[in-house]
Amino acid sequence: MNFQLTQEQQDIQQRAANFAAEYVAPYAAEWDRDETFPADAIKACAEHGLTGLTVPKEKGGHGASSISYALAIMELAKACSSTAVTVAVSSMVAETISHYGTQEQIDKYIPKILSGEYIAGSFALSEPGAGSDAGALNTKVQFEGDDVIINGEKCWISSGTHAGVFVVWTRTGEGEGTRGITTYLVEPEDEGFHIGRKEDKMGLRASTTVSLQFEDCRVPQSRKMGESGRGFRIAMTALDGGRIGVASQALGIAMRAIEETHTYLKRTQDTLNGEQRQWLAEMTSKASAAKLLILRAAWLKDQKRPFSEKAAMAKAYSTEIANEICQRAVALLGEAGCNEETAVERLFRDCKVTTIYEGTSEVQRIVISRSILRD
Repeated sequence: MNFQLTQEQQDIQQRAANFAAEYVAPYAAEWDRDETFPADAIKACAEHGLTGLTVPKEKGGHGASSISYALAIMELAKACSSTAVTVAVSSMVAETISHYGTQEQIDKYIPKILSGEYIAGSFALSEPGAGSDAGALNTKVQFEGDDVIINGEKCWISSGTHAGVFVVWTRTGEGEGTRGITTYLVEPEDEGFHIGRKEDKMGLRASTTVSLQFEDCRVPQSRKMGESGRGFRIAMTALDGGRIGVASQALGIAMRAIEETHTYLKRTQDTLNGEQRQWLAEMTSKASAAKLLILRAAWLKDQKRPFSEKAAMAKAYSTEIANEICQRAVALLGEAGCNEETAVERLFRDCKVTTIYEGTSEVQRIVISRSILRD
């Protein structure tokens, strides 16, 4: 068993760390305070080759490993989790199109996402009545000549204000439940497509989250991605990989919280007491365990081996211990953990949603238990 990163993985991690230090960290608190979407930084991230890392070279991508991707997201999240989630979702969109799109779709969308011409891509699955139960989605499609007409609503869509392409899951009538779901690529200029209000969120305030309305939205049938009626499988495959990204984001937040705590305590106290030392040791140990879970899931994905269960384990554990670590950081810093004197207050707010989106912790445990019982 070799825990040593390859030279390429080390290089990508360092490139992400350098980028975050120069383009992201100095401005993250201001972006959060003013609720500013960092479009220039997101575009620069793509220009530095950090968006869509895992898209295969033969599809126009960088061909990097999932391990490299996870390490990059950790480094971005340490600086600004809003930036990290925007890059992670765009990367998931690019990878999904590269796996399931036609050659025409790949040629059109992948270069624009990876170059930063499209500031972001969006993943439109959740609906007001279909969150954890994606099979209950009710956005409907009618066929009209060479077009499809989409009617329905999506909610909690990350980066919707700046996305150049939306991967949208619809019900096309080939069956009930998870059957009969088909995926289409929607562009913001499409007739009948409307971007709704921006959510006023507790955390990730520099990442926009919106609803989408489809009112007789006309989309060419050539933008169907994958087989008719097989869209649910596309969504679940994308979410498996996305969970590695969310786990990495949460761990990046936790690592930053540990760093902030250590720095503050060393600056303000001559000697740490026993309880403080115990808490720091526990926080660091749990973060290390989370990292191993994440890298194991990423390694399995790179080896093209089943990784759904391991990604669910990594996502559930990493996001929950990240929240625990941030809570401990606030407790250890006291007043300084509750204001802008340190980044801990922002990290605490940003961390909560990682246990919810791309599958709640409860959903992760369902995935894990099904895998265990099937074995």
